[in-house]
Amino acid sequence: MQAKSARIVVVGAGQAGAALVAKLRALGHDGPLTLIGAEPDLPYQRPPLSKAYLKGELERERLHLRPASFYAENGITVETGRAVAAIDRAARRVQERKRDIDRSEQEIEQIRRQLDVREAE
Repeated sequence: MQAKSARIVVVGAGQAGAALVAKLRALGHDGPLTLIGAEPDLPYQRPPLSKAYLKGELERERLHLRPASFYAENGITVETGRAVAAIDRAARRVQERKRDIDRSEQEIEQIRRQLDVREAE
């Protein structure tokens, strides 16, 4: 299989992961690209989230590094809400981490719901 048509899976849908899949396409990689992230949203900018968005000064969509249409138009599969536990290179597999929601994650989810309600108002 040619390197430019090989399937590539990028684990970590932060700024670096999003930049990597975009750069691979820009350099002519024509194989399947998958970007996997544990968070429920597309890759987003962290500093504005902690400042402008939480103050209500920035719309949620403006946090995204690229719109969903960018990934669709470039044939990049984005899988959100998947926490990776292990990568088996020999078997060419990514193992998803099974996890229990602990108290801090429940509190974070409660804050997110409150922000979503505020956003809908």
